[in-house]
Amino acid sequence: MIITKLSEQIKRPERVNIFLDGKYSFSLTLSQLLDEKLKVGTEISADEEKRLKKLSDDGKLKARALEWLMLRPRSAKECGDYLRRKGLEQEQIQQWLSEFQAKSYQSDEYFSKWWVEQRQHKLRSSSYIRQELRSKGVASDVIEQALDSKQSSEGDLLKQLIAKKQQAARYQDPQKLTAYLMRQGYRYSEISDALAE
Repeated sequence: MIITKLSEQIKRPERVNIFLDGKYSFSLTLSQLLDEKLKVGTEISADEEKRLKKLSDDGKLKARALEWLMLRPRSAKECGDYLRRKGLEQEQIQQWLSEFQAKSYQSDEYFSKWWVEQRQHKLRSSSYIRQELRSKGVASDVIEQALDSKQSSEGDLLKQLIAKKQQAARYQDPQKLTAYLMRQGYRYSEISDALAE
């Protein structure tokens, strides 16, 4: 088979369509095209075409993974799970994760700080946030470092949450309010002290 035509994609100009013997076969990124040293007139075997199609699929998947990763910060575990669901083998997942981390597209430290900031706006307790980050696969030392950067104290967050919830008719009963606050990760003694004030 011979490459008879190379054409830039309209919607994704960073990708190039490759035609073999006059028919579309696959597409590659510009960098993949250069790495493979492909040009019009290059002859390739059936095995080579199969390998290049796999390279094409991997390139598309990596682009989708990066788009997904750029929507919001993600933990390494979330990224690994996403790539696993997309059918990647563990070795390739590790390779891509290392690449994403080297380029600062993914960082558990940044993700943890972002997560703490988001949860602070929802007035979550440190223990609640800690549990969420553990479930996201973040290491304990990274979690503690992120929690140390919290801007508000636990007591202040609890008081704000109590004031907010006491406005709702549902939480006029102190027992219901206490139960809700405990589900948010606050300790009973902290809640009792804050309600007594």
